[in-house]
Amino acid sequence: MIEENLHKYSFLLGESPFAPALSERILHRFKENGWPGLVQRVCKLVESVENSRNDVNSNPFLSHLAHAMQHGLMLPNSPLLVNCSDAEPRVFACFAVDVSKPISTVLKEFRFIHDGMGGVGYSLSGKETNFIDIIKLIDQDTCAHQSGRPRPASNAVTLPISGDLDKFLNLAGTLAVTNMNVALTDEFMLSLRNGKISQQKFDNIVRKIYTTGQPGIIFPDRIRQISHTENTPFAANVCGEAPLAVDESALLASVNLTSFVSSRNGQMRSFDEDEFQKCVGLCVRMLDGMHDIQTHASDEIRRNTLATRKIGVGIMGFAHALILLGLPYGSQESIQFARNISRILYQSAKAESERLANILGTYPAWKPEHGSARRNANLTAIAGTATIALIAGTSCGIEPLYSHMINQRVIDQDISCLDPIISLLLSENGINPVDAASRLARGETLRQIAGDAIADLCPTALDLSGEVQINVQAALQSSIDCGITKTVNCSNTTSVNEIKKWILHAHENGCVGLTIYRNQSLKNQPIKIESTNVITDNI
Repeated sequence: MIEENLHKYSFLLGESPFAPALSERILHRFKENGWPGLVQRVCKLVESVENSRNDVNSNPFLSHLAHAMQHGLMLPNSPLLVNCSDAEPRVFACFAVDVSKPISTVLKEFRFIHDGMGGVGYSLSGKETNFIDIIKLIDQDTCAHQSGRPRPASNAVTLPISGDLDKFLNLAGTLAVTNMNVALTDEFMLSLRNGKISQQKFDNIVRKIYTTGQPGIIFPDRIRQISHTENTPFAANVCGEAPLAVDESALLASVNLTSFVSSRNGQMRSFDEDEFQKCVGLCVRMLDGMHDIQTHASDEIRRNTLATRKIGVGIMGFAHALILLGLPYGSQESIQFARNISRILYQSAKAESERLANILGTYPAWKPEHGSARRNANLTAIAGTATIALIAGTSCGIEPLYSHMINQRVIDQDISCLDPIISLLLSENGINPVDAASRLARGETLRQIAGDAIADLCPTALDLSGEVQINVQAALQSSIDCGITKTVNCSNTTSVNEIKKWILHAHENGCVGLTIYRNQSLKNQPIKIESTNVITDNI
């Protein structure tokens, strides 16, 4: 871990315990150049964009970008990391495709996007006579096209509550690489108070979530409130944080919050808001430039994407940052911290987008009623960050810790280690991390090993109620202009009624959507609390 002032609690790029297992996938044919070579390749691509536009201070910007990546302050989505040296780079992670086109065209576009490591979302009305066949065909073709790859790409399909819900729900748990979402309007949520038909539909949805973890929930009216568009059909991308119009795409970057926690001269740790703001601005400038070089799957996607120039700057390492700052996940202090992070994240991104608009022009679809002139229609989205969080060695997105002792299968390697921030905390309190890891592996709890104070500071997902997790999500949603990838991982003993209450709570508190997964409700679940098997994704 880095031992210098501000960045004391983050890994240098490539020093995470999970980075070696990911080197083949991320560094690819440039593996011999190591992780420093990756930074050079990304910066070279960004430099090619800078050279073609009339922005200021390009050299300092490129130096700051290189430093930020080298020191684990931020990382862009993994397609950019992997494909940045391609002659026709595909660097975007998030896509929404119009599936009303001829199916041969649709499948061709899906394959092109998946080959570039992108994930695809699409929406159906649920009234098409063959909509189930379309979902199955896309799912099967995605698997067949990527046969033999370590992990096939993913899709997400969204159905409005007005569609044929029964047929749709029958697919839950049967699809190989497709996440399912149901869009619940404000009108529908209001009708749950006394509408028996609505209540029955809601019950059916909740029972499927209870047994399979699907479908995810999306609140489309919340999306429209923050998107500047009233009547556009949206399709959530694979993880749900980037609601896009059909035939549109976006790319993401995530800022590692642990990198901005510092302690100097033995003083209490603090969060450096000024440096965080600068890093967010850095991400906006980098991501906006990628719009000028992205190779798209179709002319329609290219035109729509360039019309809005959507980006998503988000965060990772939230749980680790809370622990370092002495704030238990879900406490009132952590909720206040989350609201503050949300506000700074959006304001900083907006300020940089406005600066870019002043120099380079607004996004072409901008209208005065959209607010201040800026370069990008959307700015902030918090992804799950599975792959890049592993590279950075930090906690995923805004999720609480899954486990104190981590046992993960990353690509083809089994990795077992004590969570790095837990290890640091134990060392600071005079407890040998190696001994603690051995005791955890034998079945002892952190509370037994380290006492109540440390255990209370470091809750795992199953220690936290769904309501508490949603409160954190809602706080982070409060200022940003896109969505958040968040799974409420809950105990196997969670009831159907609890799931109902959590969905209502998420809607009442302004969330864009959520996923709920009851531990061990699927035999081969991708994440196990006692043995966390992570299959990396496109983020």
